Amino acid sequence: MGKELSMEESFMNKLDDIIKNNLENENFGVNELAVKFGVSRSQLHRKLNAIKGKSTSQYIREFRLNRAMDMLKDNVANVSEIAYRVGFSSSTYFNTCFKDYYGYPPGEVKHKNENPLISIDSTLEVKKSNGRIYEFPTRKVGLFVIAFIGLLFIGFNAVKSESKTESNSVSAIKNTRSSSIAILPFKNLSADKESEYFATGVAQSIQNHLNELSGLKIISETSAAKYIETTKTSPEIAAELNVSHLLEASVQEYDDKVRVIVKLIDASKDQQIWSDIYDREMVDIFSIQSDISKQIARELEIVLSPTQIKQIDKKPTHNIEAYNLYQKGKHFFNVKNHSHATSHLSTSYFKQAIEKDPNFALAYAALANTYLFSDENLFLNNTLEYVTNLALKAIELDSSISEAHVVLGVLECQYKWDWNKAEKEFERAIKLNPNNSNAYIYYSQFLYSVKGDFNYARKILNKGLLLDPLSYVANLKSAQFYLFDDNFDKTFEETAKLKEINEHNMFAYWIEFKAYEALGAKNKAIAELETYFRKVPSENISFDELMSFYQLKGLNGVYEFFFQNNIKTFRELSNFNDFTLIADAQSYGSIGDTKNALKYLETALDNHCSYLYEIKYNPFLKDLHAEPRFLAILEEMNLEGYN
Repeated sequence: MGKELSMEESFMNKLDDIIKNNLENENFGVNELAVKFGVSRSQLHRKLNAIKGKSTSQYIREFRLNRAMDMLKDNVANVSEIAYRVGFSSSTYFNTCFKDYYGYPPGEVKHKNENPLISIDSTLEVKKSNGRIYEFPTRKVGLFVIAFIGLLFIGFNAVKSESKTESNSVSAIKNTRSSSIAILPFKNLSADKESEYFATGVAQSIQNHLNELSGLKIISETSAAKYIETTKTSPEIAAELNVSHLLEASVQEYDDKVRVIVKLIDASKDQQIWSDIYDREMVDIFSIQSDISKQIARELEIVLSPTQIKQIDKKPTHNIEAYNLYQKGKHFFNVKNHSHATSHLSTSYFKQAIEKDPNFALAYAALANTYLFSDENLFLNNTLEYVTNLALKAIELDSSISEAHVVLGVLECQYKWDWNKAEKEFERAIKLNPNNSNAYIYYSQFLYSVKGDFNYARKILNKGLLLDPLSYVANLKSAQFYLFDDNFDKTFEETAKLKEINEHNMFAYWIEFKAYEALGAKNKAIAELETYFRKVPSENISFDELMSFYQLKGLNGVYEFFFQNNIKTFRELSNFNDFTLIADAQSYGSIGDTKNALKYLETALDNHCSYLYEIKYNPFLKDLHAEPRFLAILEEMNLEGYN
């Protein structure tokens, strides 16, 4: 008779079998493992910790890495493909985890396998620019416990920047939907290089037409814009965006005429399946856009209904001058370094477009959107009703404009606190345009922050990510949701993506600071801030001064430094902006300073702070849940208390 397995051995064998059977599922984490095992998350964690001394998320990650090592030694595939096979959707994050665990990158496995006498250090020393050395264990990642990001909830206004994402395997194209497309930035061939806005506008208009087609997945222009000067091949781009087709084009204006050269590419075969040249009068630009959209539908074998054809053929305005002004406004709204100056320019152009054509619905919606994301408090500057009326006017003129419903949904959340109306607006926006990634992103925040429906919020956000995979805001929200779900591996995977998209934005570094703080890894936490401030020096913040606070009071000193820096900047509490009020309230809450946390929140309430609606399920503020003053704030906002 064979040796009878102990209870612990049976437990671990069953655990390993479940993980092995779900190895390629990148979304398989602690929750899913507990469900399949038939125990609660806490029971699973306690049992595994008692046997292995590891958290569940740590064990899953190390199981994946061990399998990856076996595959690398057997040379079954390249590093990117193996990363995918063991459940890492980001090969960059896989490389980071592998190196932390084994002490060297996965690309060196073959070399070390051929040279087994090469020693492997058990720790990896990283020397920073100031001479200090931080030790990073390479065989153990400490127990992950819940952490929250003080500045995270302000992510909706994160700055857009160029992507530096790594190519995924071309084989990923095979998993895309048969009807999916990305419209790459149109090239401007006009002698006047300032006409770039016009080429961009033609691409956006075609995208809007294609949004009318049911069953067609269209990647957001935000993600597609990252490839404006790319050297990547069509299959590489399609793999990264998870689409089957790409549309490329060039636009040239000359003598009141326009030429559009367009081609449709089957990315899986890297073959051009259709191309055409449109030479027409400038006043026919709308017809060109409609014809291209209908031809794409035919090539993708999408049958258009009479209603869809009518919608595609509909002209947004009969005034070509108004249309050009509108496109200029869109251009300045979408420029990479969005600032007060560019916001003012876009607002001015949209207003001029409306003056030229008072029935131009898209211009009203765009103007409302510009005000909404101007980083100003609409309640305090008395423009709240004006912006609301702009969105309502757009809908009155054209009830099919999804963008206007998103504006109304966000207004109800941020300022008016009418939750029923907010949800109806988001649902209406998605119904009108299932490819509107912003609708999914803002709806997911509503579901999480107001309704506390965390699972549905994740599902909705994932849909937004499919449509806009390179969106900084969407990936930032994703990192937040994973963190709150205790899925820490996924949290760090998302921060790796955020750094790929924009290494100069602080949010990813702050998230990791908070995570390492929760782990008790002080050196790693402060190293994240040092990495950021060495990379992006600030005129207002001295990292050396921050380090002085840290050396005196530890990580609490870091918070004190930022509190004092904010006070120096804004002088008095009444002058703080929406961002600082909520960020500092969360930070005070995280260090147990209830008095100051409540003071900041009450000031935010008086000012109808646009981020206040996110406080109910904010883990930083969980110690305030029984405070009468905190519950009074929730009641004032029409938010129910806690069960």
